Amino acid sequence: MRSDLRVRTGRLRAGWRAAPALLLFACAALLALPALPAHADDPAVLGQQGGQLRFRDDAGREITLPVPLRRVVVFNRYTTEFVRAVGGMPAVVGVDIDSARGKEYWPTVTPGMLAGQGQSSPNYEAIVAMRPEVVFFPRNSDWQKAAEVLGRFHITVVVLTAWDVLKHEQNVELLGRLFGQPQRAARLNAFYRGYRDLLAQRLRGVARRRVYIEEVGNYKTLLKGSGWHDMVELGGGQNVFGDVEIAGQSSARGTVQGFSVDPEEVIARRPDLIVKLEPGQYLPHPRAFSEQVLKGIAARPGFVSLPAVRSGQVYHISYYLAGGCSKIIGALQIAKWLYPERFADVDPEQAMKVWLEQFQDVPAPGGYSVSLAELRK
Repeated sequence: MRSDLRVRTGRLRAGWRAAPALLLFACAALLALPALPAHADDPAVLGQQGGQLRFRDDAGREITLPVPLRRVVVFNRYTTEFVRAVGGMPAVVGVDIDSARGKEYWPTVTPGMLAGQGQSSPNYEAIVAMRPEVVFFPRNSDWQKAAEVLGRFHITVVVLTAWDVLKHEQNVELLGRLFGQPQRAARLNAFYRGYRDLLAQRLRGVARRRVYIEEVGNYKTLLKGSGWHDMVELGGGQNVFGDVEIAGQSSARGTVQGFSVDPEEVIARRPDLIVKLEPGQYLPHPRAFSEQVLKGIAARPGFVSLPAVRSGQVYHISYYLAGGCSKIIGALQIAKWLYPERFADVDPEQAMKVWLEQFQDVPAPGGYSVSLAELRK
């Protein structure tokens, strides 16, 4: 067992009483808020004058563009969701495969809008034929090469990382400015802040409980810097592998987005809650599939002794709910699981319903998570 992979745990404080007032479900009021003024200290937006927006992207590059944008290509589903949320989809002429293959979730996307298989494999010929002004890439893509190739055709690459929980408001405000929709961006940020602030208030002083989060691959966890780590922390959890620094680790173990751990390491950290992420899909996973996933985790050698397995707090959750609105809905769900007495009046599925119906303009099917405790009833 690696000594550098140890973490300290605390004891849960008792005696807290849940706040009586419902603070979350005034969604209509949030959506009716007027546009918020630009933050003077916002590091993204630097100035706007004469139809030109000057800003700093996620790679630290200063860029000036005419706004509103009329033709764009977007890589990464989270960025495309933000563009849709601020009313920018009419300008989208190209997307990656993740947004091109989900007709139920992306009804306005056509096969001819496919701009590449993913953020690391853009189809430059297709992109150039689409004649965009701008192509959006997240920072964990090969944006440098894209900027070099597309720059020859006077196409600007903008690095914007919508999966970064900590940059939600900055990203949304910037997109609102770029697409000429500052009011819609302000309403989305008000929606997000309502949940973020409520989480901070109700989790103040909590002794954090231990969470093991695993992506699709078995024993593939998420580290600090992945966004999923921040979701766990925002939800009042302590990522049991949050102390692992990727620098100095063998590249064979993966990245912050999927780092291989030994089963013994998971058992030694004794998580109170296990979250298993599965492939992102708009429609919920079939119940039989969730049961198979959960029973498989519970049957892993040595897992029967874990607090999470003994209490039934093992959850199979779709990436769609976990990642909704900069993962704030996933953070709400984790908080509800960890501290049900503090969040008795909070319904993460209701928050997801607002995100899907009012910001993504699609129906909310619900049923995005299943627990081991449910299977035992």
